[in-house]
Amino acid sequence: MTMAVNMMLTKENTSRFVQAGDVKIHYHEAGSGPVLVCIHGGAPGAFGWGNFGRNLEALSRHFRTLIVDLPGYGLSDKPDVTGPRTGFYAKTFRDMLDALDIPRAHLLGMATGGSVVLKMAIDHPERVDRLVVVNAPGGLSLFQPAPPRPPSHDYYGGPGPSLERMRANLERLVYDPSILTEEVVQERYQASIDPEFMQKAPEGRGGASGNTIEPLWQDLHRIQAQTLVIWGRNNQTLNYDNALFMLNRIPDVRVHIHGKCGLWVPYEKAEEFNSNVIGFLTVPLV
Repeated sequence: MTMAVNMMLTKENTSRFVQAGDVKIHYHEAGSGPVLVCIHGGAPGAFGWGNFGRNLEALSRHFRTLIVDLPGYGLSDKPDVTGPRTGFYAKTFRDMLDALDIPRAHLLGMATGGSVVLKMAIDHPERVDRLVVVNAPGGLSLFQPAPPRPPSHDYYGGPGPSLERMRANLERLVYDPSILTEEVVQERYQASIDPEFMQKAPEGRGGASGNTIEPLWQDLHRIQAQTLVIWGRNNQTLNYDNALFMLNRIPDVRVHIHGKCGLWVPYEKAEEFNSNVIGFLTVPLV
C-alpha cells in the first residue's frame, strides 16, 4: 500500500507491518515510484521514524519510501540472534523485499543501518539499485586507532536510564545540541525503557547475543551498486577518514562530508541531506 503525499504524513498513518521470514517487521510507508528502503542506526531507544521521520515527506515525493525498524528495535519483533547481527539483518530485509514483492530497491542506511545496506549490497547485489551509506561501520580508519567504546553502551549501567542520560547520548550525535527538542529526547527515552527492548536489543541490559559488526571492509570492492557515502566531520564515534577508505575501496562511489555536523546527518542537515539523496538517486549517472 502506498500513500499520496498531499496529506500530512504522521508516525501513525504511515505505520505498517510485514512478515519477513521468521521476523515481523514494522515500517512506515509513503509515496510511489522507485522503492527506497531506509534503515536506522542502533542505539538505546532507536527506531526508524526517530532517525528518518523528518525526511519522509521530501523523500516520498520521489520514491515509495519505506522506513523500517531493525529487528530488536521499535515495533519490530525482537528475536534472539546468535550469529553475526549484520548478516541477520541483511537477510531479514531481503525477506521483507520478497514479502512485499519488490525485486529491487534503493537502500539508505545510517550507522548500524549503513553496515546493513553494505552487507545487502555484498550478499544480494541483484536486489540493490543504488546505495546511500551514512556514517556507517564497515570501513577502516586511515588516520586514527579504533574508536573507544561508544558511550551509548553504558546507558543502562550505573544509575540506569534517565532523561538526562538520554539527552547526553543524543548530544553526542550532533554538532549543535540546541537543535534537540524536548519532544525528541522524551520520545527516544520512552523507547529506551521499553522492557522488551531492554531485554533483547544489543544496547539493552540483556541483549548481548550476536556480534553487530562484521569485517565488511574486506569485501567493499565487491559492491556493484552506485554508492553515495555521506559523513559528518564531527562524528564522535567514527572519524570521517572511514569515508575516505570507502572512497578508495568501493568501485563506483562518491563521498559528501559535512562540516559542523555529527553522526545524525538526516536530522542535523535535513534539507541538504534530502537534496543530496534525491539528486543521487534520480539523476542518471555514468
